[in-house]
Amino acid sequence: MTESKYIKSDIRSQSLDLLRFPLAIVVLTVHVISPNGLIVQGSNVSVSSFPAIEFMMNFINAFLRAQSVPIYYFISGYVFFLSANFSSDIYKNKLKNRMHSLLIPYLVWNALALLWLLFKSLPIFESLAPGLQSVPCDFSLRALIMSFWDASEGVIQLVNPSTHQFYPVNSPLWFIRDLIIVVISTPIIYLLIKKLRVYTVYLLLILWFVADTYSWSHVTQIITAFTFFSWGAYMSIFKKDMIAEFGRFTKASIISYIVLGVVYLVCAYVYPELCSFVKRFNIIAGLFFAYNVAAYLLRNSICKPNKFLSSSSFFIYISHFLIYNEVLKILYYITNPSTAVGFIILYFSAVIICVSLLLLSFYFLNRYTPALLKIIAGRK
Repeated sequence: MTESKYIKSDIRSQSLDLLRFPLAIVVLTVHVISPNGLIVQGSNVSVSSFPAIEFMMNFINAFLRAQSVPIYYFISGYVFFLSANFSSDIYKNKLKNRMHSLLIPYLVWNALALLWLLFKSLPIFESLAPGLQSVPCDFSLRALIMSFWDASEGVIQLVNPSTHQFYPVNSPLWFIRDLIIVVISTPIIYLLIKKLRVYTVYLLLILWFVADTYSWSHVTQIITAFTFFSWGAYMSIFKKDMIAEFGRFTKASIISYIVLGVVYLVCAYVYPELCSFVKRFNIIAGLFFAYNVAAYLLRNSICKPNKFLSSSSFFIYISHFLIYNEVLKILYYITNPSTAVGFIILYFSAVIICVSLLLLSFYFLNRYTPALLKIIAGRK
């Protein structure tokens, strides 16, 4: 391999590492600053009466919401097929590795979320989660099992069925759930890509657009997983140079990402029915945008991946669900905001506090109980 190829390979791998932490923070931010408002004392604290809050929510929806997970799927597909030619032995080894890196953390953190939810539902803790005791609970074996797959049919039914999608009790882990399904299906993905090449990606992208239009329940989530994982897999299987392939669209991706975000913002106020359609295009533009920005920062020595932050990203992703609502409630009790500025400060303070607490937890787990962290965070 020539020196230039070594440099390109290094930038490619570092770009993926550089993206991991910011993508995790984006996911956390989107969940903290939610248009659903705050649930305090068992009732919803509406923030919709503040135009500034509404704009902030729409801005986050336009530029951040739904952007991270497709990129995570793309990276997962690219890395899965990166090292060697695909074979039955390699498939078995990768399944074994993914059992430790995906399945075990998935089960652990859903179990912790379920225990935390049940803990708060006990009568003696009514002051901790007022109103939760009035939610019907089903402690049957079926409900316990379904909590790991679809919380709308689980122990405590907190998922809104009107979303046409479903989530495990630790709702952000729907990404892990569907990634496990895709990983199991990789022999089929490999054969399709080998036979149809890039047309596999084109067909899946078309199906992804159609599925979103008709809101086909869990199908939409699964198609998202297969589409972007297969896209990354195609790039890896055919040894595509990501720097060259994505770099050709650097300016176009930056311009389109910003323009489409602005268009989404406008549509949110004047024609909200178009938002979902515009968002689909911006998710694709965001994939190019994120990688090109990371590659630019590395090529120009502006920044480089931080090993601690990069390695903590998965932990932040799988654990933040357990704390962000509690942090929001505590801050609300302390500050009792009544203005738009007060709520904005509350939301961003919650993001900073959540990130700080999770990084601190990761640091202490890594330092004092690395074996435990290895199990719960799927680390090698």
